[in-house]
Amino acid sequence: MKKCVTLISSVLLSSAALIAPAFAAVDVEDAMKDMSKSYRLVMKDADAASLKKDLTTLRAAAVEAQSGVPGNMKKQAPDSTDRKTFAEGMKKLIAQIDVAIKLTDEGKVPEAKAEAAKLKDLMNEYHAKLGV
Repeated sequence: MKKCVTLISSVLLSSAALIAPAFAAVDVEDAMKDMSKSYRLVMKDADAASLKKDLTTLRAAAVEAQSGVPGNMKKQAPDSTDRKTFAEGMKKLIAQIDVAIKLTDEGKVPEAKAEAAKLKDLMNEYHAKLGV
């Protein structure tokens, strides 16, 4: 009985170690999907309160994505070109969101939306650089 429990425990631990990286990669994908949804809402918002809420949600999803490693980069070295490019793009994206949030806080909704529109350009630029 003791050997059986030990064997089952070993199998479960091994399985968890193999499955864990797959779940970590999904977090970045999920965060990117959340970012896409939030961005669409931001671009539809007409008032400061809704814009602030959606920009804040967008920023939270971007921070979550930034903290992970995309699945296609998991096997790359932490200092690889793609991983550095991903980190650079996320940093710029979050900084741009912060600009839009600041303008929203000042009640400058049209200006904030114009700054938020630049997020699409950043996304296109970094997706092209990373080939995604």
